[in-house]
Amino acid sequence: MAPTPVSHTDLLIVGAGPSGLMAAAWAAQYEISTRIVDKNDAPVTKGRADGLQARTLEIFDSFGLADQVWKKGFHDIEICTWSPDGTGRIQRSQRVLSQKVGISRFSQVCINQGVIEHTFLDFLKVSAGLEVERCVEPETLFLDHSLLNEADSYPITVQVRNVQNSKSFPAMNGANKSGVHVNGDRGYEENNGISRPHGAETGELEIIKAKYLVGCDGAHSWTRRQLGLSLEGEQSNHIWGVMDIIPLTNFPDIRQACTIHSAGCGSILNVPREDRLNRLYIQLSGEGSNFDRSQVTPRSILEAAKKIMHPYTFDFKYCDWWSVYQIGQRICPKFSIGNRIFLAGDAVHTHSPKLGQGMNVSMQDTYNLGWKLGAVASGSAKPDILETYHVERRQIALDLLSADREIARFYTRAQNPASASVDTAADGQLDFKAMRDRMFEFLAGVGITYSPGILVSNPSNGARAEKDAGEHTARPLAANIKLGARLPSFKVLNQAEARPVHMGEILKSDGRWRLIVFAGDLRDTTQFQRVQALGTRLAAPRSILRKYTPPGKPIDAVIELLTVHSGPREAVTLLDLHEIYHPWDEERGWDYWKVFVDDVAHHEGFDDAYGRYGIDRREGCLVVCRPDQHVGYIGQLEDVEAVEGYFAGILVPRV
Repeated sequence: MAPTPVSHTDLLIVGAGPSGLMAAAWAAQYEISTRIVDKNDAPVTKGRADGLQARTLEIFDSFGLADQVWKKGFHDIEICTWSPDGTGRIQRSQRVLSQKVGISRFSQVCINQGVIEHTFLDFLKVSAGLEVERCVEPETLFLDHSLLNEADSYPITVQVRNVQNSKSFPAMNGANKSGVHVNGDRGYEENNGISRPHGAETGELEIIKAKYLVGCDGAHSWTRRQLGLSLEGEQSNHIWGVMDIIPLTNFPDIRQACTIHSAGCGSILNVPREDRLNRLYIQLSGEGSNFDRSQVTPRSILEAAKKIMHPYTFDFKYCDWWSVYQIGQRICPKFSIGNRIFLAGDAVHTHSPKLGQGMNVSMQDTYNLGWKLGAVASGSAKPDILETYHVERRQIALDLLSADREIARFYTRAQNPASASVDTAADGQLDFKAMRDRMFEFLAGVGITYSPGILVSNPSNGARAEKDAGEHTARPLAANIKLGARLPSFKVLNQAEARPVHMGEILKSDGRWRLIVFAGDLRDTTQFQRVQALGTRLAAPRSILRKYTPPGKPIDAVIELLTVHSGPREAVTLLDLHEIYHPWDEERGWDYWKVFVDDVAHHEGFDDAYGRYGIDRREGCLVVCRPDQHVGYIGQLEDVEAVEGYFAGILVPRV
């Protein structure tokens, strides 16, 4: 009998859902070997998650993936609340914006999870030649703790088996017994991004040795169980049905996101989707009720919806997907083991789908983790940064579960009018706007702020000392930029081309750090000299730009230097500035895409980036952005030693 083949990889990803694919997208930016395995024979094509928040779209855009999703999805602009009047008839009680104006260049989009997965699969295949190995099921997992501190070791051993083609989600094509057509063809190519490893046949075993493993294998995670971990939390008795249908109705707000509360029949969350579809979450039972989930059908969910939406008519002939779920909030006590094995997404936190956060937070878990793994595995960063994954993302998961409990109380309010901690208006109606206003930054994803640590400097570093009325005070260098939060995106102009561009478009997810020099007013001789002096220090042989760059690589390969001055644009030319701000290449010439100005765009007006960031237009400041666009450091132009100290705790010198 032939021995079981053994292979080695830097990173093994178990599970090819959105969180696993996001981890793979990061891995593709680094010079590391990666494998991603999944027991299913095809990606999702129907159902599952359906909403992308603004921050997730910003992340997609940083990989160059936002266009398809943005164009195809339903743009969630408004949300309407319907509540019963004095006679019990439902009526529109509120109409609110789904997202506060100005917090992002994107708004929320509702779209099939399958589109998200196929977008990732195409990207991975084209950019890195990376494909998901389908019908591969892990069987055993061993972590050799004696090798954890050896950087080049492979302490993880996983035995996998190639299994028969079978989806985890049974097909429901055709007509059901009620004559309703369920799950027609959506036109996806079922073989997109699918491969078998090394030409293996069904039943064959393989042993994979890995430096790092990420378990993105869902709420019933095999990886989590192998580690002896479990989800902890609470489960309610509230049962909800969910359907993707083409609705036949006279309900006037069917193409608006809606929360619909009846007088005594439960609640509905309506979410319009692409291709005429609507996603409906429909309450089927209340707290303490005995309910047999096995008897639920699309027709029984429909009947519950009709009662809630009465007197409006409601029906459907086409159901693309349906399911039943129970409200619960659970979390894993550990997100990582030994800084070698990591859990993400539903493998470490589960909740109801009504916040529209599940797929978003899951992908943002691995967006936080992926660049750290890539940087460590490629030798660019110290392994210590991997400890920040648990610290940063578990707190976000706890915040998510708290918000989910609150939204669950809101949607079940009609069944229990005496519920506490639920926003109500003066007339006693549910106040959806008040709840959204309190949670808007979290719901959009733009309010995520990581605490001080190795990757986020102490807030005291982001202030300038001043003498005011005989007393020394501290004034923020960038009042509206939060340490630990993602850098907000405002429009600036390319200095050489006059083309307006969002700051978020400049901060690509390519694995690089950004040192952003907000250079202030270069017309001021003293300020110009400060900027030139900074350039001289950054160009020095042992500066951070050279110290951490591998031999033979461009000077911006690890830390990219960007400059934004406060204008006017015509007052300075690119070549007036120190060469380090626009590096010279013998074949490609000057780099014209690193210097920008906060000035009036000829066709798009003035975005006032300095004012909106809260940065002094004359003096400017320094801002360090991590590869995930979160702000790690804020300082003055002279604070080069502090910036060096920040990077010294994170990066590995290459020279």
